[in-house]
Amino acid sequence: MKRLTDNKIVLVTRPTRLAELVIRFNTVSQTRFYIEHQGADFSDYLREDATYHRALSETQTVLAQLGRVQTVDRGFLPNFVFAPDDTVVTLG
Repeated sequence: MKRLTDNKIVLVTRPTRLAELVIRFNTVSQTRFYIEHQGADFSDYLREDATYHRALSETQTVLAQLGRVQTVDRGFLPNFVFAPDDTVVTLG
């Protein structure tokens, strides 16, 4: 596959609100209970999560056509070693 650049593209992502809450409460069901107990609409969290993952997939597809892509979670940035010619793209 012909790419536009040989430089690495670093895609920085972050967890959605739903993903962060699932880490905290261990399951989607427990998260749903917590959100609904607070009086919020859980479907908002589901839609946000689905939209983010769809955007992530599309972004990875487009960036892969441009160059080598490495996806890095935002939480790992303090330990990540960037090359001088890396291109950084953030999502979220």
